[in-house]
Amino acid sequence: MKVPLTFQNTEYDCCSASFINALNFLFEREEIPPQLIKIIANYTLDKKDKYGIAGKGGTSHFAVRKIVQDFGNFNNLISCKVLRGDDVTLEKMKICLEEGGVIIARCYQDEEHYVLITKIDDYFVYLFDPYYIEEDYYVKDDQVAVVLDEMFTHNRIVKIGRLMGGSHADFSLMEPEKREVILLNRI
Repeated sequence: MKVPLTFQNTEYDCCSASFINALNFLFEREEIPPQLIKIIANYTLDKKDKYGIAGKGGTSHFAVRKIVQDFGNFNNLISCKVLRGDDVTLEKMKICLEEGGVIIARCYQDEEHYVLITKIDDYFVYLFDPYYIEEDYYVKDDQVAVVLDEMFTHNRIVKIGRLMGGSHADFSLMEPEKREVILLNRI
């Protein structure tokens, strides 16, 4: 049985929620090994904030790489590939999605933020943002729409130009040299 994608529990666990959502999207609940959930829990929320409080700095890039490595080494169940910088292209992302995969993208939302991309068509990116907001939050932004009734696939629709634009607007992958996405597929 599939379960709906979930929201983050704190201001800091977007990475944790996005990895769990990737598993929820790719697998039936009964197929997800608890060891993969433990890997996520072990590595995420490893950064400290400016006051030295653990977890309040979110998840480091190092921790993300460790999760990807451990997922890739786990029983030939899931493949993970990290794309960075100029390797992050719309075509590579579309291929992953067309093969039944998902993408965890590091994007901008006041700071670095992780979301799950589940579909890209000719005009839009369909993603699940684990940060819960009110329905009218993006009413003045013609590049983003909030979706309330697709909890198994997406809760935002973003214009491709915003995602790939290189700005510091919500859901932009930022400047090309800062881009990072994780392609995940079932094996």
